[in-house]
Amino acid sequence: MNNYAIMRFQKYKLGSVANIERHQKYRERLHNRAHPEREKENISYSQYNETMRKTLKRAIKAQEKATGKKVRKDAVVLTEFVLTFSPEMENQIDKNEWIKANVKWLCKTFGKDKLLKLFTNADEKTFHIHAYISTFDNGKFNASKYFGKKSQIIELQDSYAAAMAQFGLIRGESKEQTGAKHQTLHEWHKAESERLEKELIEMANNVLSDEKEIAPQSLESDIFDELR
Repeated sequence: MNNYAIMRFQKYKLGSVANIERHQKYRERLHNRAHPEREKENISYSQYNETMRKTLKRAIKAQEKATGKKVRKDAVVLTEFVLTFSPEMENQIDKNEWIKANVKWLCKTFGKDKLLKLFTNADEKTFHIHAYISTFDNGKFNASKYFGKKSQIIELQDSYAAAMAQFGLIRGESKEQTGAKHQTLHEWHKAESERLEKELIEMANNVLSDEKEIAPQSLESDIFDELR
């Protein structure tokens, strides 16, 4: 059985941030959701009472004022993390505790002030988290502090797997070991959508009358204690 801890990330420029937030806000417009009826179970956390774009633009102005130089338009200002696990583990993990562990790892790794927003998605194939980390650090945007070297990426993967070990999850083999090409988040989302569409067609063609749906777990309200 696959029991992998899965962590993927994608770096963004300011111009892409608005589209990211629309994706989470208008989920009813998304195609091929496995469990649209579970949308009400999705929860979210926002550090500031404003959009991420506004938060990041304030940081850009602060950097420009402090340095007297314009922030480059291609500067990486935000990193999106998708945190999840092998689909086979869906009903074997306490989701409340898993979310808490993820929040703790994010805060310990990047700092509480860097976590701008966090969303859980229960309405897609496998329960997962989207977390958005600002790269603004010590008065300037500095994505290379965490993602500048190959060794840093390996350390992040190792650190995340260690934090998820309590749930029986393990780190997958590195691409150096498997020879596999790294998937970007865009490629991963596309592959997931195609896989889900295929599964839905198979389900429609093979209706099982005795299939029983497992009730989803409710999520406790104290999962964000780490951020208080």
